Amino acid sequence: MPPLQGLSVAGLRAAVARPVATRKAGARQQGGIRAEIKKITAPDGSNSDSGKGSKVTFRDPPVFDRASTKTGIVHIGVGGFHRSHQQSYLNEMLTTRFEAAKDWCYTGVGIMPNDADMRNYLAKNDYTYPIVMRNGIDADSMSTEVEEVYSMRDMLLAFEDPVACIEAMANEDVKIVSLTITEWGYRVPLTMGDFKLIDRALNGELQDGKPLHEDSLTPTTFGVICAAAAARFQRGTRPFTLMSCDNLPHNGVVCKQRITGAAEELVCGGICSAALDEFVVWLQTEVCYPNTMVDRITPATSWEDIATLPARVGFEDAWPVMCEPYKHWVIEDNFVDGARPSWEDVGALLVPDVRPHELMKVRMLNVTHSALCYAGVVAGCTHVHEAVTHKMIRPFLKRLMTDEIAASLRADPSMEELVGGLDAYAELVLTRFENVAVKDTLDRIAMDGSEKFRVQGRAVVIEGLADERSVRGFALYVALWAHFLRGAVTAGDKVRDASAALVSAPWAAGGGGLEAFLDIEEVFGVLAQHAGWRGAVGREFEDIADAETGFEATLLGYIFGVGHSCTGGDLAPGGGRAGRGSGTFVLEEACVPAELRVDHDDAAAAVEA
Repeated sequence: MPPLQGLSVAGLRAAVARPVATRKAGARQQGGIRAEIKKITAPDGSNSDSGKGSKVTFRDPPVFDRASTKTGIVHIGVGGFHRSHQQSYLNEMLTTRFEAAKDWCYTGVGIMPNDADMRNYLAKNDYTYPIVMRNGIDADSMSTEVEEVYSMRDMLLAFEDPVACIEAMANEDVKIVSLTITEWGYRVPLTMGDFKLIDRALNGELQDGKPLHEDSLTPTTFGVICAAAAARFQRGTRPFTLMSCDNLPHNGVVCKQRITGAAEELVCGGICSAALDEFVVWLQTEVCYPNTMVDRITPATSWEDIATLPARVGFEDAWPVMCEPYKHWVIEDNFVDGARPSWEDVGALLVPDVRPHELMKVRMLNVTHSALCYAGVVAGCTHVHEAVTHKMIRPFLKRLMTDEIAASLRADPSMEELVGGLDAYAELVLTRFENVAVKDTLDRIAMDGSEKFRVQGRAVVIEGLADERSVRGFALYVALWAHFLRGAVTAGDKVRDASAALVSAPWAAGGGGLEAFLDIEEVFGVLAQHAGWRGAVGREFEDIADAETGFEATLLGYIFGVGHSCTGGDLAPGGGRAGRGSGTFVLEEACVPAELRVDHDDAAAAVEA
């Protein structure tokens, strides 16, 4: 739901407490297009925010004839992060290198019912929107920069017209299909409706006028993608590149595995096309699946953001993107026929191997984000900037990053070129978290904690224990997460997690508590059978709850290395509940390189926007 849905115009006017000018996009039918944000002039003649010390600047918008542009990329999952990140790169290309960018504009596709809100908002704005970049650690240093985005041409909804979405991706002008569907989206299985769509595409029957199967009216993400690929295969056209922009390690590998793994599902779904076997080989050998690393902190737009936008920035908008100024994108240069935008011209990094970059970002930023989140909630904080400046939480995070996460990166041979910058990168991450202006909430970061630990953090623990390095900070992280879940369930608050029922059940009456939580193999994998690890989490959990030690003393003990030891050698058998595992690991999960053991169920052994 968009933040202002259901709020009357009168209510908005009351919220902003003064007349405001409305943001309007240039009319598409007029041919030319440029930003028409109606800025409110301050008494001194400037367009600065009236807040103390804050400044507002507006980037020059792209000026072009939209009729001369084409869709070259179809993107599934048009949320805040996609709008702040990938769209921003292309928008900058439209401003600086229009001829090179004009054939690469975006068409969005929504799969989920709530995507209708985003489509309706964008349609009313002629598919333009503002990115509001905010920065500052206090009121005196606050600054804001506004970018008006024109890189999106339209947006379709799969549950309104699945065939239109499939045909959009099957269009020969489209060279890339990209995704931001969160970690969980890659685990959604195909449905009978998906099978029917793929079957019709393989047999050239998408446009035969026959009614769709009822389940085909609500296809899944990979059902639509497979059907579009099948249509291109059946028509003899070149495939598109499938590019994940999610915070998943080896996200291109995961994409390929999800698509090619669907071959078994297609057979099980009863697809009888004679071309099925050839199609599966085509998916495996002709489609490209580049790995990417993406980074830009983009909190959900709040009601307060929108209600105060006119007073702070000088225009009104129903769903602006609020984010930090920093952005980073590393892309494996692996595209079908080499067809892609020249993203490197606007700051993206094109490399032959993304893994070192993604490993550093996922572990140093995403894992730290989660640890910060639970520590912050237990400490009574609301926002990320409050938590990272807490007298105990920041040094806890710094030690976790430098002693445990950085150690895992230094032990990886692929990280050789980047290890020299780990300390500086750790400081950059913590400084970005201090950005008061972003106002990112701990509740947002806490979402899908089970999937984040499974995909992002678990491998660091497994590797550390296997190499007999300390993982006490991770035991503390999981203990804090357990306290967060216990507190939420006890208070009757909703746990926003794709596996909410699974991780909430241990904290209900008679649910078994911490021991039952650590039993969840879907989240903890082989760690659920490791007695020493379980005992280490248990000790930190008890210390946090203890009246004499408590939260701050427990963190202080970790910061100064006082109290519990927690290395692979110290987490030997006997440290946990009697009768648990031996404290050793299954070889396949602990010791085989990640790139050789990624599978659909265990998307990767190591991460978000």
